[in-house]
Amino acid sequence: MANARRALSVLVLAVVAVACNSTAESVGSAVPVGPVEPGIPHACLGLGEPDCRRALAAATDLLPEAAPVVYVEVGPFGCRAGAGCEPSLAARPEGRVLFELAGADPIEIVVRAAADGSIGVEQGEAFMILLEPSSVARGIGGPVPFSLGHCGIWSGIDLDGSWWDPVGFVNFDHGDAINAADGTFVATDAQHATFTSGEGLVVSLARRSGPKHLPFCD
Repeated sequence: MANARRALSVLVLAVVAVACNSTAESVGSAVPVGPVEPGIPHACLGLGEPDCRRALAAATDLLPEAAPVVYVEVGPFGCRAGAGCEPSLAARPEGRVLFELAGADPIEIVVRAAADGSIGVEQGEAFMILLEPSSVARGIGGPVPFSLGHCGIWSGIDLDGSWWDPVGFVNFDHGDAINAADGTFVATDAQHATFTSGEGLVVSLARRSGPKHLPFCD
């Protein structure tokens, strides 16, 4: 089995291990699930466990065997009319999984969940730009103010000479996730941090080495 699929299989199994800690209460209050180790860093935008895992597993089937995946973004998934907006594929049946690759363009897989519980996948198209971090590495000794750009977390978090990827659950229904927002960045160690906005959005982060693909946004 190729390295990319083997690594993603480890990721999916590791997600299972933390599923019991990702309760409905944590989803509702935006308490983040930390980065899954070992495995590939990933974020679940609005989908709780186990449906984030199900969407990821289905999307992985369409990956080329040699895809050098370095980061996965599951979501966002849109709310179905009349179904409420619970963090599940039943209420949010359609979205995407974005695989960022080392030295190659990202791969987007469109995911659609049917009423019978089956999941369909097809190749999408990601419109993104590759950017190097522009901040200077100085070391972070304590909490520092940080403002998300006008596209929220999709504007990227560039601090201390690195991009910082969202990991675990992200409450994508929170307005600060997709808009400019002031907040505080707190490094928990050299590779992990938390961003908390003034309005209460909490996002766990993992430091990335090298450039990051960011979406075009208005």
